[in-house]
Parts: sequence; structure tokens; C-alpha cells
Amino acid sequence: MTALTTAGVQREIGGARHLLRISWTLTKLNLKAVWREPQAMFFLVLFPVMLMIIFGSVFSWDVAFGVEGRQYVSAGIIASSLLGTAFLNLSISIVSQREMGFLKRIGGSPIPKTAFFVGQLSGVLAITIVQVVVMLVLGIAFFGLDAPSGTQWLTLIWVLVLGVGAGTTMGIAITRIIPTVRAAPAVVNAPYIFLQFVSGVFFPFHDIPTWLQYIASVFPMRWLAQGLRSVFLPSEFQQIEPGGAWELHWVALVLIVWLVAGLALAARTFRWEQPS
Repeated sequence: MTALTTAGVQREIGGARHLLRISWTLTKLNLKAVWREPQAMFFLVLFPVMLMIIFGSVFSWDVAFGVEGRQYVSAGIIASSLLGTAFLNLSISIVSQREMGFLKRIGGSPIPKTAFFVGQLSGVLAITIVQVVVMLVLGIAFFGLDAPSGTQWLTLIWVLVLGVGAGTTMGIAITRIIPTVRAAPAVVNAPYIFLQFVSGVFFPFHDIPTWLQYIASVFPMRWLAQGLRSVFLPSEFQQIEPGGAWELHWVALVLIVWLVAGLALAARTFRWEQPS
């Protein structure tokens, strides 16, 4: 019994190591593909930075409690760029890979299917870290963002991880309803752009009509933006949030729900082959 148990444990460890090696290889391939495409690098890293520069330079009025519009918008743009990478760009990339037949080859190979999804998630997380670091430095240096301190660093980490997880799983799940790569931008850009305007990215969330606040509160972008405001803005600012507080418990709950829902949908509906 002991020998059998030991052998089983060794097989599980070996399988886990194999999965990690394959996942790491796929992650590197994803990152190399992005690095070698200047257009992809522009939209993933430079475009959000450009938005921060434009809106941060224009929005100079006071919002409340000494917070200027440029500070508020900077926090929101970091949130929207994170979901842009995890949801919008990832879904388009996967549809492109499916259309070119890459997913079919992966699906028919002995490569663990889990490794493909881990590689996608790891690639998005790596790109997101680069985005956040660049925009954080820019926001602190030029647009008045407060550098995180103490427990704010922990909040920043778990908000980003849950945000990437929720965006990535939903980005994978939505590929089921995207027929071709030409149709992908229309399918994913419409909800993404709409949520940017109603989730407190470009305009103070408390100034948005109440009925739009209710709609935005169903989706992760509103809560991701609020979670990042709790990191970058003074604590007094939470008084004018709709709930009168940062409500980080709601931030965590909504992001976890979307992450789990995305996992469930992706597991049931993901297709490795181009629909006929």
C-alpha cells in the first residue's frame, strides 16, 4: 500500500511538473508573439499610456477632497487597460489562433489542454504587470497619483490578480460566440467601450445616472476601478462613492463571481476548431 501510494504521488508530481513546463513554454511563445508585433505592443502598452497622458492633461478640475480629475481618470484607465488586455485583446487573439488552425493542432496533440489556458493566463498577467508598472510610474510622476503604501500594496496585488482572472476567463468564454476574427472587434469592443463610460473610468462614478450605476455594478470594470481608486486616492474620497466606502468586500466578491462564471462557461463552450 505504501509503495503504491508513493508511486501515485510521484506520478502526480511528475504530471504537475510536465504541466508547468508546457505552460511556461506556451507563455513564452505568447509573449514572443506580442513582442514581435509592433501593433500589438502599441495597443497593449503604449495606447493606455497615451490615453493617460491625454485625459490626465485635460481633466484638471477638482472632483472632491482635493482629488483632481487627472488623478481619478488615471486610476480608471489602469483598470480599463487591464480588462482591455485580459478580455478584449485575448479574445481576439484566441479567435485568430482558432481561425489559423493553431487551436485545432493543440486540441489534437498530446499537450495537456490545461497548459494552453494556463499559458494564456500567465501571458496576460505578465503583460498586465508591465502595463501597471509603466502607468503607475507615469501617474505618480506627472498626474498626482499617490504611491501605494502599507496594506495598499496587498490590495493592489489581489485586485489585479482577480481582475486578470475574471477578464481572462470571460475573454476565453466569449470566443464561443465570435464566428471569425473579422467579427471579433465588433463583438468585444461594444460592451467594453460601453462599460468604460458607465463604470467610472472617464467620469466620476457618483455623477453617473443611478440607473446606469446599477447596470455597471453587475460587471467587473466598475468594481475593478473602485478597487484601484482605494489604492491610489486618499481615503477621504471613499465618502462620495455610492456606498460611502471603498466596499472592497464587494470588489472581491464580484470579481470572484465573474472569474468562476468565466471558468464554467469556458469549460462548457470552448471550441478548438473553427465553426463551419
